[in-house]
Amino acid sequence: MHHKRGQDRQQTNLLPESLDDFVAPDSLVRVIDVWVGHLDMAQLGFGHAQLKARGAPPYDPADLLKLYLWGYLNAVRSSRSLEKETHRNTECMWLLGRLTPDHKTIAQFRRNNMQALVAMCACFVEFAREQGLIGGRTVAIDGSKLRAVSSRKAVLSKKKLIERARKNAQQIAQYMAMLDEQDENEGSQEGRPQQVKAALQRLQAEGVQIEQQLQQLQEAGVETLVQTEPDAQAMKSLQSAPGYNLQTAVEVDSHLIVHHEVTAAANDLHQLQPMAEGASRALGGPCTAVADAGYANGAMLAAVQQQGISTYVADNRGVNNKGLMDRSAFSYDARQDCYTCPQGNTLRRRRVLPLTQQIVYQAKREDCGACPMKAGCTAAPQRSVTRHLHEAALQANSQRMRQQPQMMKVRRCVAEHPFADLKHQILGNARLLMRGMAGATAELSIAVQVYNLKRVFNLKGAAWMREALQG
Repeated sequence: MHHKRGQDRQQTNLLPESLDDFVAPDSLVRVIDVWVGHLDMAQLGFGHAQLKARGAPPYDPADLLKLYLWGYLNAVRSSRSLEKETHRNTECMWLLGRLTPDHKTIAQFRRNNMQALVAMCACFVEFAREQGLIGGRTVAIDGSKLRAVSSRKAVLSKKKLIERARKNAQQIAQYMAMLDEQDENEGSQEGRPQQVKAALQRLQAEGVQIEQQLQQLQEAGVETLVQTEPDAQAMKSLQSAPGYNLQTAVEVDSHLIVHHEVTAAANDLHQLQPMAEGASRALGGPCTAVADAGYANGAMLAAVQQQGISTYVADNRGVNNKGLMDRSAFSYDARQDCYTCPQGNTLRRRRVLPLTQQIVYQAKREDCGACPMKAGCTAAPQRSVTRHLHEAALQANSQRMRQQPQMMKVRRCVAEHPFADLKHQILGNARLLMRGMAGATAELSIAVQVYNLKRVFNLKGAAWMREALQG
């Protein structure tokens, strides 16, 4: 008995094996090759797709796109790592025909073709629609935070800077007092005045830097700012690290991402309209959008409903938790624009709160003072009721939710799984590699494209995809 032995490293094969033999017939890398070959690189806007009459020949952008798609499929994202793989990975060698571009060429391709990478994703969604993979128009919208290139050290916070300035001023005062004391006891401590003066100079320089940073925040009109990457935003869910908010619209039948956007918004309150409109364009008509309570914005709901987009957004409205009469007990008269309380008294429109988009309706003080139900209605001298500026849209959405409460279960099953694949399998739980909004969008477009390729591959298999793309 003996262990299995490998081939002798010095042995020469008389009939060298073909590189194609090292790639399985049903491998996803073969699908990547056919998919990129299916694209019109010039029409999508990729650089160097059209050759010039003079100069050294460039690398074909199709080859570099294949390299990136294969790299993200295997959680290899950096240009230097991709360069290494072109020298040692048989799948990579097969895909590029043994081309070995250097890391600068690889990095420049991703940096110079940001818009084209976004267009590539839209092209795949159109292909999926043509092949009948996307038949419905219901999408689940959700967002997830991703770490930016910059670190927490680059984040300027007005609140923290003010606290640092206060402590800096205290320390300067302490050192000034020490200098005064040493002047009174001159010669008692040799060398100490020089050390105190040096420390004082450092503190004063730090104070000037803090003032400059506060001025920078004031000029930008923000409370926080990422110095090295102004497009990014400090996110609480990322432990205050800089990041971006990736928004996706996932079709509920195929689980394909039909539309995605990258924002620096810390929440999803203003993302329903752009995402629903983008999904509708991708699907060729008004969609049905399902989202969680973070998207419950009356203005957004009204805007999309005017375009024929139906919404199922979880309610995120406050209720009276003081044991008093809820506003639902008051009836609204749209013609007179007023409310009527259970006792028949009228609440007239008084003012509008622009920050919350709430209209305040208020009863007369004498009506409430003589009301037998006042103790259970309000603790104030008179009762007030608020109504949202887009109350009709909010109520229509709430009614649809009551009629079909299972839509929230659909959202959970559809919207959350793609993020797990994108963040853990494709991006490898790491930060983004490109700075700025455009860079983050380009990198995440590659990740979204890889997710969609994997999804269709798992649904249909390699043979079907190659036949559909070549046909």
